[in-house]
Amino acid sequence: MLFLPAAALCWLGSALAAMATQLVQDDLSLTRRKGESVSFSCGGTDQCSGSYVYWYQKKENETFRAILRIKRSDGVVEKRYNHPQQDDFIAEQIQNGCSLKIINVTDIHSASYYCSCAVRGTTVRNDSFSLNKNLQ
Repeated sequence: MLFLPAAALCWLGSALAAMATQLVQDDLSLTRRKGESVSFSCGGTDQCSGSYVYWYQKKENETFRAILRIKRSDGVVEKRYNHPQQDDFIAEQIQNGCSLKIINVTDIHSASYYCSCAVRGTTVRNDSFSLNKNLQ
């Protein structure tokens, strides 16, 4: 089984912006077995001023790695970052946000997942979802 907890993280240019601007992910933890699918949502993208919402993966002891971006105006998904598992991810626009889905969860997906967007020269990063291996 794979366990998915989340922790809050928001990077902004000023304290005022940090209090007023944040992307939202509702589920703080999710558990999936190998072979199952999992979906992460990212809400509050209506406050983004940039054209895109970005999804990142952060594995333990590694740097953030871009997975894909979704164009806010038409929902077009661009996988231009050469992520090694980019074909495992599906993204789509949902009401006031977007989602990232892994169809066939495996151990290589164990990581934290973040969405972000630009807000007038700053970057907003949401709560993360972590995908961790459960050894049971």
